[in-house]
Amino acid sequence: MATIERSFFVKASPERVFAFLEDHANDPQWLPGLVNSRNFTGQGTGYQWEWTFKMAGFSFDGTGQILEHEPPRRHVVETRGGMTSTWAWTLAPEGDGTRASLRLDYTVPVAILGKLAEKLLLGQNEKSADQATANLQRILGS
Repeated sequence: MATIERSFFVKASPERVFAFLEDHANDPQWLPGLVNSRNFTGQGTGYQWEWTFKMAGFSFDGTGQILEHEPPRRHVVETRGGMTSTWAWTLAPEGDGTRASLRLDYTVPVAILGKLAEKLLLGQNEKSADQATANLQRILGS
């Protein structure tokens, strides 16, 4: 399992940041490679959706569901598709905004990709995490 961690500040209240993150129709706006998200059902920990992601020239479909839902503090998502991932967001008030922290745990299908491709994918995912946090700061304020 691979892990990416990021922490960043946005000039928006925890309530506003949480509302943006919990609405997964917003995900293609900030998550590099996410082509679309669709078919939203449920609320809170019953919320589920489908998505299409494109990486390294390959498209794959998957599903997402909320594992933890504690507005406006914690939002944990599990996705399943080409890879399985858990996105754990923690939000805390800080000055005139919010400290957003993300812990992303994911599995890389090494048997399919091979070791060289695994290293390339890990590097690409680190870059995508940087771009995603920059996108969120642009959208929500920095």
